[in-house]
Amino acid sequence: MSPERALCHDDNLLFAALDDLLLWLTARATGLTAFAAISLSVVSGEALRTSVLDFLASNRALRRLHDFTTALWLPLVAAHVLTLVLDRTAQITARDVVVPFQVAYAPLRIGLGTVALDILIVVVITSWLRRHMNNRLWQWIHRTSYVAFVAIFLHAVTSGTDFSAPLVSALAWSTAAALAILGLARLLWGRLPA
Repeated sequence: MSPERALCHDDNLLFAALDDLLLWLTARATGLTAFAAISLSVVSGEALRTSVLDFLASNRALRRLHDFTTALWLPLVAAHVLTLVLDRTAQITARDVVVPFQVAYAPLRIGLGTVALDILIVVVITSWLRRHMNNRLWQWIHRTSYVAFVAIFLHAVTSGTDFSAPLVSALAWSTAAALAILGLARLLWGRLPA
């Protein structure tokens, strides 16, 4: 192989490595911000309906936060998933995005993210169609977002490379604790009607 050709081959390897690094960093950044947005959405939604916090039920700012963070996490999750599908190192296929537990190297850890995505897609679509649905059915479907949050949390803690960082870990565990406290308050003191 000529020196020019070897140099060109080395450049291609360098660009491929940089592409994978950029995709990996983008997947990390979008995954973390999507987790934060989903966390805010679920916590604010829970706070809106917990009777011990009934003064928040009519708080338009909290309602807007819930609605905004729902709209915010959609493109973040899409970018997270797309970068992982494009990243050759991640080895995630388009099928793995919708069918859980198919990834060869970490079926449970990655599958939890897929389960959460599937649930949240159903929750969002039914929220858009809420006017055309029975309210009781919509509420039950909407409550599956708690299951999705648990799946996302476990996916992030077991798959996310940034959860060993103290700040990220503290925020994630604080969110989980806030949801647990609000959930317990809702069980003990009731919920507000939707």
